[in-house]
Amino acid sequence: MNGIIESLSPDDRHIDWRWVGSVFAFYIVLMIGGVGLLIVH
Repeated sequence: MNGIIESLSPDDRHIDWRWVGSVFAFYIVLMIGGVGLLIVH
């Protein structure tokens, strides 16, 4: 598990918050879309 985190972030304890935010926003858009489809259906 530690090796996976190190391979994703080459810098020590560096997290690309723009990438995390974009993935989080994409997940929220998918959830809203799924709920919308359930409501319409």
